[in-house]
Amino acid sequence: MRQLLIPLALWLAAVGLGSAELTRVQRRGLQVALEEFHKHPPVQWAFRETSVDSALDTLFPAGTFVRLEFKLQQTSCQKKDWKKPECKVKPNGRKRKCLACIKLDPQDKVLGRMVYCPIQTQAPREPKEHQETQCSRVERAGEDPQSYYLPGQFAFFKAQPPN
Repeated sequence: MRQLLIPLALWLAAVGLGSAELTRVQRRGLQVALEEFHKHPPVQWAFRETSVDSALDTLFPAGTFVRLEFKLQQTSCQKKDWKKPECKVKPNGRKRKCLACIKLDPQDKVLGRMVYCPIQTQAPREPKEHQETQCSRVERAGEDPQSYYLPGQFAFFKAQPPN
């Protein structure tokens, strides 16, 4: 029995559990990312999310930063119909691997967004460092720059007692 459980556990880890395990704010971030992706003129077909590889959210004073890595696959529908449930994934449709960084305020208003979804077989056009820089910019969106205290920002010294 134990010999059967190990391959099953490895398979589940490889496949992922999809969007069922996402928090409310992560699902909202994924929704914003899909809307942003389908706005771009080069995209002609609707794409459906097939898996979420990683989802992290971090609370900041201005709101919540959500970082998502997920996969999309082309459907048989046009991009204007991407929300329709009858849009089924094409078995041999194009696949994309996406990185999305979304910043939401407490009322779920979008403060910043970055969605990068190259075709999976294609070499990335932008270096990973550029994507991370853009993601960091989204992470700081809406924050007060004075609220960050960086090392060396303040200097203290001990005054000599008066004579």
